[in-house]
Amino acid sequence: MHAHYLAALARRLEAAPEAVQRLLRAKLPVVAPAEELAQDTVAPAAPPRRPRAPPPKPLTPLGRLHQHIATATQAPGTAAGRPELRSAQAFRETWSRLCAEDEVVQAVQRGPENAGPLNSHMLVLRTLGLLRELSPDYLRRFMAHADTLLWLEQASAQLKQPAGKPKAARQKK
Repeated sequence: MHAHYLAALARRLEAAPEAVQRLLRAKLPVVAPAEELAQDTVAPAAPPRRPRAPPPKPLTPLGRLHQHIATATQAPGTAAGRPELRSAQAFRETWSRLCAEDEVVQAVQRGPENAGPLNSHMLVLRTLGLLRELSPDYLRRFMAHADTLLWLEQASAQLKQPAGKPKAARQKK
């Protein structure tokens, strides 16, 4: 195992910049060239082939802006996969909280005026109003979940709709 590690290190060392090579040679024990280590060790079996990943989807304008900000604020030598900016995260959370509260207020205003005490629409509106007062964070998460479910329902309905032209062709026959 140690010989495989040294062989891999020697191969990488040859391709590394000169400054990195000097630093690694000074800190590590004597590293033989990759050819010598490859002769001393048995080559490991080739790893199984993995299917290719699908090409990445093009970024939206907001995604490109976020990527630009992330690369512009990246300090030299840091990893590219940085977490989201704290200010952007705080803005997103505040915006979603305000949107959820506004949606509840609008829904309550549009509610039926003379509904009975057990009207399901009024019960839901009353529950959302209480939830807004008791736990705004839970309301925000609930509204995000409900919006996602609504979007999924609408998307699946669009996928299930058959195309209009093939039906017309079948009816003519």
